[in-house]
Amino acid sequence: MFENTAQAIAALQDAKLAEKQRVDAAHFLGADPSPEAIAALVTALEDDDHGVRWAAGSALGHLGEAALPALLNALTAPGVDKTLRDGARHVLTDNSSAQVRELSVPLVKALKGPEADIAAMQEAQKLLAIYR
Repeated sequence: MFENTAQAIAALQDAKLAEKQRVDAAHFLGADPSPEAIAALVTALEDDDHGVRWAAGSALGHLGEAALPALLNALTAPGVDKTLRDGARHVLTDNSSAQVRELSVPLVKALKGPEADIAAMQEAQKLLAIYR
């Protein structure tokens, strides 16, 4: 297993490792609310491997409010793609914080649809005002 956050982040980012090892790394990071762990998990929401993306979303959801600023910042960056928006939906709808689930309802709705790129960015900016 992993001895520390740095080791787990390295495993999560190593696309040559087996999916199970990378998923285990995401789960390990789900118990670490450090900015480095959260940043690695947010990045993993766009991973090529579906299992890794799902595990990263679950880990971020488990972290609750602590993961929100990094996720919202990612959603307000230029060029956000559908993969990240789908991962964000997973994080928000399966969040351990009832407050996050409640406050993010407009963002969850904005993450789907033809205007999702602009609508999601606008809703994410509104939530960022609360969670900075």
